[in-house]
Amino acid sequence: MAREVGKIQPQNSSRRIISNQSSSASNSSVDSGNSDKMRKPLLDERWTSILYTLVVSLLYVTAGTMVGWSSGTFRRSNGPGAEPLALPLLDNWSISLAATPAIIITVTACVVHRCYHWIGTKAFLLTASLLAIGSSTLEAYGLTFWSASAARILAGIAAGIAFTLVPSYVDEFGSATGSNGPHRPPLNEILATAFPLGVLLRFAADLLPLPADPTVSALVWGALPTFAFVGLLFLPDSARFLCANGRVAQAAAILQRTHEPAAQPALQECLARWQQPGPGLVEALVRQANFTLLVPLLALFALQAFLGVLPMLFYLAGLVELAGEQVQSPERVATLLVALFTLAVPLSRYLHASQLQQRPVLVLSAMLIALATLALGWHCHERRTRNLDLTELPSEWPFYCFALMFVAYAVGFYRLPGTLLAAEVADENLLALRTAATAIGWGAVYLGVRLLPVLLRTIGLGWVLWNVALVALSAAGLVLLCLPAQDEYAHKALAGGTSPSSMTSSVCSTGSSASPAVTACWPCSSTTDQSGDAPQHYSYAGKRTPGEVIRGPELV
Repeated sequence: MAREVGKIQPQNSSRRIISNQSSSASNSSVDSGNSDKMRKPLLDERWTSILYTLVVSLLYVTAGTMVGWSSGTFRRSNGPGAEPLALPLLDNWSISLAATPAIIITVTACVVHRCYHWIGTKAFLLTASLLAIGSSTLEAYGLTFWSASAARILAGIAAGIAFTLVPSYVDEFGSATGSNGPHRPPLNEILATAFPLGVLLRFAADLLPLPADPTVSALVWGALPTFAFVGLLFLPDSARFLCANGRVAQAAAILQRTHEPAAQPALQECLARWQQPGPGLVEALVRQANFTLLVPLLALFALQAFLGVLPMLFYLAGLVELAGEQVQSPERVATLLVALFTLAVPLSRYLHASQLQQRPVLVLSAMLIALATLALGWHCHERRTRNLDLTELPSEWPFYCFALMFVAYAVGFYRLPGTLLAAEVADENLLALRTAATAIGWGAVYLGVRLLPVLLRTIGLGWVLWNVALVALSAAGLVLLCLPAQDEYAHKALAGGTSPSSMTSSVCSTGSSASPAVTACWPCSSTTDQSGDAPQHYSYAGKRTPGEVIRGPELV
């Protein structure tokens, strides 16, 4: 495989690498069997990609602990022996502490995308780990509002770096098999589960006695980013970043670690495409061109926040208490809800296996969220939740409604907007459009976290939930009316009006059975022959000079 992928380099370099490999193989012909066993890595390609994903997912777990911090912290703000502070009574300083990381993520995503091509993925992720360690230390030792604000800002920067770069980095581990390939390891599921797992760890810690020594707290919550930092030291840099900087041979060697030899033609195609300079945020929007599809897709990321689940995680224990859950403590109920959320995320993989199922699942998710919030809103309205001293018989109705809401969100709107975006846009525009989606989504989360306590004071939890139900119904209508069905007719000209290098649509990525005249697009049409097989030889004329972009693969 090393010989084949090496052909993506300039011709002279490829011949030199291949000749060196041939000579070394001939010199060790006697002990070739033993030497192959000795050189065989401990993990195969599949488990190597899983290991890499587990390491970078620790940054997502750390981001989850950042979100879950405010739920228990604000309820303990009056001291260990005092009554918990009611959610509608939070002052503006506390609300600002909770919401600050969300707006920091929005700004960081745009800055990271701007500087990514100069610094690189690995350097950015190592920086995110160090910032998360500093945030944990400030959080443990800080006793003032300003130290807590600094900790939240550092945590937001670290999370913004992770949310911007980690998804594309993980995609490289399975870039040759496609996002829904049958042999692709569950990389996306691992990454998606890491974030609610971090929230769960923070909520579960609220059930335990508080450590008296801030050093213990700093060590506990600094362990995750510390492990991430150590693991990232042994991980390779992004192959996409290396290709963009002319280090194609190194990128090819990295991709060999996570791809089987059968994926060699697709790897050559990816390496050729990644050598092209990546577009900026505005340029990617212009290149994609199909705004009738792109605008609804990006709107789904704002609806992710306005459906209420992500903003609720910042105050979940207080919301459970406000809804009238009296059978168990609010902290325990909040932990159970996040545990259900965490378990539902990897199980949703079976509902997303086929692209034909994604649109119905998204609509069903929105309808279930609307049903749960309507029922819970009516329950809260009957109890007149604005009166905090109201008592009644214990009821588990709030738990069931919240559980339905969280599970429906985990199955649909938590992951499917990102999946649809990756399926519909061209590969060269995906990093920029993911960055735009991250900024839009977390900007909406910031508004939700800031407005939720204010709305609870003014209109009450019941009316807030009814408004969430209206948003969920609007999201279902948006999916039905504005997103195309997953068939060949709806995707014939998704990228119309763009350059030939931006013409990749979901037709070529989903393996449609339409005729070649309809579905042929770059790179499928330029890298396959009439039989549909990938060409066996690639070549690049001449060597690459500074400022010169190597052309796409050509048949020889």
